[in-house]
Amino acid sequence: MKRLWMRGVAVCCVAVMLLLTACSDRTLWTQEKNGNKDVIRIGVSIYDEYDIFTSSIVKYVEEWCKNKELEMGITINVEVVAANKNQLTQNDQIEKFVEKKYDVICVNLVDRTNAMVIIDKARNADIPIIFWNRELVEEDLERWDKLYYVGSQPEESAVMQAQIVTDALRDEKRFEQVDVNGDGVIQYVILEGERSHQDALVRTQVSIEEIKNAGFKVEKLGDEFANWNRAQAMTKMNAFLDQYSWQIEMIIANDDNMALGAIDALEERGVEQWPLIVGVNGQSEALEMIKRKKMEGTVYHDAKGQGQAIAEIAYALSTQTAIPDSVGLIDNRYVYTPYSIVDYDNVQEYSKRKGY
Repeated sequence: MKRLWMRGVAVCCVAVMLLLTACSDRTLWTQEKNGNKDVIRIGVSIYDEYDIFTSSIVKYVEEWCKNKELEMGITINVEVVAANKNQLTQNDQIEKFVEKKYDVICVNLVDRTNAMVIIDKARNADIPIIFWNRELVEEDLERWDKLYYVGSQPEESAVMQAQIVTDALRDEKRFEQVDVNGDGVIQYVILEGERSHQDALVRTQVSIEEIKNAGFKVEKLGDEFANWNRAQAMTKMNAFLDQYSWQIEMIIANDDNMALGAIDALEERGVEQWPLIVGVNGQSEALEMIKRKKMEGTVYHDAKGQGQAIAEIAYALSTQTAIPDSVGLIDNRYVYTPYSIVDYDNVQEYSKRKGY
């Protein structure tokens, strides 16, 4: 009996030793895969916590990191702070990330022309920076080989926005609906993002140029900056309606949030003959407006793709491993995710995607 008991103890000891060996092997494998790091710390500074699109990018960064934690058995701490549109506040936030010795810092710049302070702070501490969504000046990005940018090409979104307009106007019946006064010229207003934002500047200029190049005559009645804000866009649109009323035949908005603000104003006024309206981003509510034919279309901006790219680069830099080819890094520092057109014909497809 005693011999059987001793044999049982021996078997249990062997089993425990095998389990410990397996766990040790798993730990070593995980450490090898993660550059011997079991905790990764990523600091994220967002220019405005109320911006729908940039907030959605952060959501996808956090989602990717949570999935990576489960896959690799490590901890990834993502600290997100908002600068509230104040560059000095953002500078202080980056300094705190540096003091805490974070592995990577991700910055959605307040002022794209004023990145030098942030770059110097990070470079002195040898902490890589991933700038995103608000592209800094090219000369600044080239100041150090540990600076990266993730975003999209604003020219592409402007060309696609113009294509939505020109495709609609090529339909004779639709043109007659839009050209309310029948003069053969489309009178329009523009709701712009921010004065210093590259995307706003490019979308405004290129979209109109493309419409003209397609052979359509247009006349600008007015343009106003609404700062990507729905409430501000509603206020600006009400002012346009006070001044131009039924003369407005087309509304070009630099993003969906401002397009929705324009729609709010039109609905409040009870306008019956709606202008042709286009936006950019692919917000869920904008997609619903397209289904209801209150918007002609929008240009889908891939928040998920950008969020995942930021997270993948941050993870690779933190673990000192190679950035995957699938990220699509250009010139060892740029990632540009593609846009796509959404209109009434394909809006159902985009509505099935996880929106924001």
